[in-house]
Amino acid sequence: MPDSIRPKKKPLPPLLLPPSTITVRNVPHDIDAAISAQAKLAGKSKSDYVQEFLTAHFGDLIGNFIRTSELVALMDKDVARMLEASLSDYWFDAAQTLAENRAWCRILGLSSEEQLHTIMRKGTPHLEVRVRQWRDVNVVPYGVSLLFCLFAEAARRDLPELQKLHQALFFAISEDEFLDQIDEMRADMRLDPVERSLI
Repeated sequence: MPDSIRPKKKPLPPLLLPPSTITVRNVPHDIDAAISAQAKLAGKSKSDYVQEFLTAHFGDLIGNFIRTSELVALMDKDVARMLEASLSDYWFDAAQTLAENRAWCRILGLSSEEQLHTIMRKGTPHLEVRVRQWRDVNVVPYGVSLLFCLFAEAARRDLPELQKLHQALFFAISEDEFLDQIDEMRADMRLDPVERSLI
């Protein structure tokens, strides 16, 4: 049969890897007791409870990036120096909670590490603006430089997205104060102030 009329084979589906098993040894008794108590309250076995916790924790795009990016580690030290503060003693003291990370991803449409790399590259020249907006800080968490760069990325966005960010992440300050900080960042980027006519 000529190749031109030979039926094409369907591509094979990608291989599905079976779930992995992790064994954790030498868990302190008080931690084991805490896991047991929390799993019981959640109505789950210890195994299922820990599996869900690990999946959520290590399925966190921003958290994973903070823990693995050499650029974030380098710029965290730079931010701490500019703030005349020290970095947290613990690598797992991250700048944000899992819920906050998910809010950033949802509102800014983040879904890949490549996007975060771009945000870091674009935001790094504007870190000093955000540093000036922070006050009375003695210790900064890991990932603070990415947090500042995410703020810089937000400053490029339109008012509706900024209002969502304010409601989800910056509700501790007024919307006007939040937008004033955004406008300060936009000025450093040589962008016009946010159009606030919709407020």
